[in-house]
Amino acid sequence: MEMERKLQVVMEQVEEKEKELLEIRSENSVLKANMQGLEKDKTDLETRVVELCTQKKEDETSKEHHGAKKQAEFFALGVKFDKINPIQVAHNGALVDDDEVDAEGGGNHNPEA
Repeated sequence: MEMERKLQVVMEQVEEKEKELLEIRSENSVLKANMQGLEKDKTDLETRVVELCTQKKEDETSKEHHGAKKQAEFFALGVKFDKINPIQVAHNGALVDDDEVDAEGGGNHNPEA
């Protein structure tokens, strides 16, 4: 009779451990699914970062995205500046061609000037 009781206790412990194992496997499945979703989101974000870096680089080298028009649009959201020449910048109170102003914002590139 004592052996049967011990066997019954051991069988109950085994059943409890099997239940715990099933719960852990279920949680693991949920976590794996979440991780796959997060990895996809990460890949999508990395792709978007590359796209934005490429666009930023193109914008930095394109005169269409520089100049007084873009400067004004940045500071006055929603205002239309269609009549401003997109290749000019504001320098010393006047609009000048972007090429005339050096990288530091100083005079023109002409050494005789």
